[in-house]
Amino acid sequence: MPRRRLRELEEKQQRQDWLDRNAPVLAKWLWLLFWLVIPRTLAETLTLDVVASASPAAGTVGEVLGALASLAYGVFLWQLRTVDGRYRTAALCSLAGSAGSAVILFAVPEESGLWWALSLPAAVLELVSVYQECNAHADVLEGLDDRLAGKWRLLWRWKIGLLLGIFGSVLLMLLSVLLSLLVMLVMLAIAVGAIVVAVLRLVYLYRTAKLFRLHCPAALPEHLE
Repeated sequence: MPRRRLRELEEKQQRQDWLDRNAPVLAKWLWLLFWLVIPRTLAETLTLDVVASASPAAGTVGEVLGALASLAYGVFLWQLRTVDGRYRTAALCSLAGSAGSAVILFAVPEESGLWWALSLPAAVLELVSVYQECNAHADVLEGLDDRLAGKWRLLWRWKIGLLLGIFGSVLLMLLSVLLSLLVMLVMLAIAVGAIVVAVLRLVYLYRTAKLFRLHCPAALPEHLE
């Protein structure tokens, strides 16, 4: 047997052994992450300036829901730490960001100097968490579905673009009231973009969980067969 063919067979067997060990864990916790994205998306929508300015109560509900959902999301990511090291980093950043957001929400006056000082690190932690999570999903998909892996690597760039847009809008708002109309248009575009990214994230998580579920059908409820 040619050496190249032998190496290919060894790599294939190693990949199968990896799937046998990790597919049940991935199928279970990715499915739970999929369902948790729904309340997180709702929370992000309620806290958008366009929504929160029209209904402060909705904004408050969104902040509380977002903090709880982010905490649970970090815990779920932590369960995947043995599969890929990026999941561990994503989980730690998510948990730290959730703790910081909770402090900001319940103990720090809004728009104060301390509020800004804590909000920036929390936003950075969220960016790192999203980056690590998306790349972890891509890593575990390599060799199984390279196309879906590529979509995960692209998704985090869109998420970062949205967050940078939010920061830019806040800066414009602080610079001049005359720019308020432009800020509103930008925030509206960001709201639409956030919905698109959230939907894509749901679709990708579902497809990723479904793919690993094919290797362990018993990992999820029967009605999803």
